[in-house]
Amino acid sequence: MATAVAMLAVACSGDKGQGVQIDEQGIREMAEAAAIPAMQVSVYDELNGIRSFAYACYEAHDCNDCRAGDRNSCCSQAAGSRERGITGAEVAGGEQVFQAASLGKPLFSYIVMRLVDEGKMALDAPVASYTDVDRFIDQEMARRITVRMVLSHRTGLYNWAYSPTRAEWDSSPISFHFPAGECFGYSGEAYAFLQRAVEAVCGKSLDEVAREYVFEPFGMPLSSYGWRSEYDSLAVCGFDRDGISHGLWEGISPNCAYTLRTTSAEYMSFMVNAILKGNGLSPEAHREWLEPCVHAIRFAGRDRDCDADKYWCLGMGVRVEGNLPSAKQYWHWGDNDYWKSLYVVDPERGVAMNYFTNSAAGHDICDAMCLSLLGESYGIQDWIGGEDDL
Repeated sequence: MATAVAMLAVACSGDKGQGVQIDEQGIREMAEAAAIPAMQVSVYDELNGIRSFAYACYEAHDCNDCRAGDRNSCCSQAAGSRERGITGAEVAGGEQVFQAASLGKPLFSYIVMRLVDEGKMALDAPVASYTDVDRFIDQEMARRITVRMVLSHRTGLYNWAYSPTRAEWDSSPISFHFPAGECFGYSGEAYAFLQRAVEAVCGKSLDEVAREYVFEPFGMPLSSYGWRSEYDSLAVCGFDRDGISHGLWEGISPNCAYTLRTTSAEYMSFMVNAILKGNGLSPEAHREWLEPCVHAIRFAGRDRDCDADKYWCLGMGVRVEGNLPSAKQYWHWGDNDYWKSLYVVDPERGVAMNYFTNSAAGHDICDAMCLSLLGESYGIQDWIGGEDDL
């Protein structure tokens, strides 16, 4: 492993000795064993509030080789930025920005629920009533897709019609995997479809809407779905399992399904304010947002043991108990190949955790992180395994 190790814990409020216990040494050892260059972690409990810390283990370097396009020559243990090597203290300071990948979906779903609460959208209205269906091969089927189907991943669409990082994506034809509304099927393409509807309804860009409803009220100044000039020095490169840097992915259009960049602490502010407290939503909208509504069998027709207690609400996964079912924990994962993340919220206990990594190995420690911070593994690592999704 690399020679420089940095670790920092910051108590944002309350006493660190009670509530969620943070085993910093154990987490550092997990990250080292998985060869994860950098990681940010945040926890919340009602006694201590939000506490955040970070781990970085790599050698300082200059990323000019990445800038020139020669990614393979980049220092294999760098957490780095485009212009310079990031020091461990800077990562631990909490201002380095990580790709949140699919963690942008729950945040976007909250925005949609705000619009529903305000009467600007309706959950059971066709998305096509707000935007066009020009890219769909089967436009009749596309007109059956409702806002509720998108948020709960029941549109019948594939995850992506074409790689969303390619310039051709936004003109590629969209086809169906299953009939709309038939079953659970995770789809970033569906969320991008709904994004166009939200932008049309609001008459604003995705980031403008996100700033109004989330980033500004919840104190998230470093967060954005689009690239910002500050990210030249704040964003961390992503690394594969061989320690090779894959740059920053800065030239990608804002997409609610996978381009959110943020910090662990800022995202925890969203988790606490929106998921735990329902701030900005009516009590009725908050309950409906978090109500389990579809059994989340990850791969249709191929039930696994880990699917048994996994459902989906209108924006995130839910671990349930009983036959009703009763929601116990809310969670979502993010996977942009070289940036991987996870959050879990337990409303009954009033606790939450998240972590962000810049490594393809970031999900190797899902269950271990949950067990370390919240005392249970929840079987999330098995559920997300098997395919790589943005």
